[in-house]
Amino acid sequence: METRRVTSDLVVSESVTGVGSRLGQRAGREVFENLVHDPTVNTVYLNKRLLERALQVYTRYGAKLSFADSVSVRIMYDMRIKEIVSFDSDFDGVEGISRIH
Repeated sequence: METRRVTSDLVVSESVTGVGSRLGQRAGREVFENLVHDPTVNTVYLNKRLLERALQVYTRYGAKLSFADSVSVRIMYDMRIKEIVSFDSDFDGVEGISRIH
């Protein structure tokens, strides 16, 4: 089975900001280039419908998930993705999702 590599523009933004603040702007830019310009990575772009559906996930899990994480979970549910690569333990215990770290 082929592994799908999916991210969102929100995750790209968080990643560039996080890496850039720790390692500098050049490193942040590299993260951007590696995610956005990699033809094997499918980037999902936010829209009103996705945000509204993510709000349902956010409401369901309360303080356990940030809204950004809720967007990722909603994308995973919509695309029937069951595994996430993340260091964020907030994904542990989310129904139907296993975290790879």
